[in-house]
Amino acid sequence: MSIVQPLTIIFLGPQGCGKGTQITLLKEYLAKQDPGRAIVHFEMGKNLRELATRKGYTGDKTGSILASGELIPYAVSCSVFVHYLIENIRGDEHLLIDGFPRTADQLPALDSAFQFFVRELPTVVCINISDEEAVRRLSLRGRSDDTEEGIRKRLQWSREETMPNMKWFRNNPAYRVLEANGEQTIEDNHKEILAKLGLVR
Repeated sequence: MSIVQPLTIIFLGPQGCGKGTQITLLKEYLAKQDPGRAIVHFEMGKNLRELATRKGYTGDKTGSILASGELIPYAVSCSVFVHYLIENIRGDEHLLIDGFPRTADQLPALDSAFQFFVRELPTVVCINISDEEAVRRLSLRGRSDDTEEGIRKRLQWSREETMPNMKWFRNNPAYRVLEANGEQTIEDNHKEILAKLGLVR
């Protein structure tokens, strides 16, 4: 089907829910169905890692915070987000966002940016999985910080800091919120997201 309007989609969900995989599948789908329209994909983690590679005080400071596992101050993360949009938004592209906003203090920057760039009816796709499933998936990665204790600590932070943003989105008529079951197969999750976005009948 032809996609008439540019999409603005924010992907949220706990670690291990499969956001990256679903974003990749959606990008592939949009590229096939709407080949004439560019796709802008903002990844907060990727952009912060790039910032950390810069020589000088800012890069060093960012790198040390990332290495410690602490949260980048919202003034920096919001600046990174807005700068990326300034450099990449031309007005008629699909915009996919991963990793922002993570905390309530980032919401005003997101909302203000969408108003400035006239992104109509942004959609939040929340991919839900249980903590038990997240622990199972993340443990399989074999990373040194993926102990069960470390994973559960990060998941608790996500529940306390990130997921409450969903209440703000649900209460804001300028946004559309969709829930997806991240515990089904990758393909079924993809199909569910496409259907709820109204991209397939």
